[in-house]
Amino acid sequence: MNETVTLSQAKNIIKALAADESVLLLSSPGLGKSDIVRNAAAEAGLECRSLLGTQIAPEDVSGVPKIDGERSVFCPPRILLPEDDKPFCLFLDELPAAGPDVQKAFYALLLERRIGEFNLPKGTWVVAAGNRAEDRALVRTISSALVNRVLILHVRVDNEEWISWARANTIRSEIIAFISAVPDALMRSAPPEPVPFSTPRAWASLSASLDLAESAGLPLEQTRRALAYGKVSAGDASLFC
Repeated sequence: MNETVTLSQAKNIIKALAADESVLLLSSPGLGKSDIVRNAAAEAGLECRSLLGTQIAPEDVSGVPKIDGERSVFCPPRILLPEDDKPFCLFLDELPAAGPDVQKAFYALLLERRIGEFNLPKGTWVVAAGNRAEDRALVRTISSALVNRVLILHVRVDNEEWISWARANTIRSEIIAFISAVPDALMRSAPPEPVPFSTPRAWASLSASLDLAESAGLPLEQTRRALAYGKVSAGDASLFC
């Protein structure tokens, strides 16, 4: 069993600790981890620079070598080490999905805020996020050495927080009413088959799809079922419609 925090609690912890401790958010897909990291950075006045664990190689972290006199030095990529000294938020998305060599390349970055011979600007945040093995997402084993370099926060969904967010972000009223009446529908476990399933992200996406269909003049009586079944769990889609 793991101690869990809500998204708002995770955001407050990130804002308090991320300048000094690397933080790794873990949860099932579609909860809103990436958004909360970007929101926290924006509230702190930091630019958020993102790297996707599934799309980088070790040299994207360590940099590439160049000749400097009689020696070779590694030149880190600009996204990890900007040319000015302004602090920023480095967001390592899908870190648990990165290969072992990529995870290893992050060791010094996560613990020492260092890339080869270079240090990150003072005050820079290092925040990572990813899914868990039980979520049937693309996840690799996280090495014990990496685990020992980060603060791991297990994030859970909170219906009241989501409803407050939904009201502030123009989510359709019928979706908010449905989640209020059927709280378990906000987040379902990932099914073994590759089919849509209910998550906060899926409900927000359904709301946007319904808005687009309505704006295009499509009759919602005919399209609502197709859109709902294409976004959320079948049982929830049926009950919602």
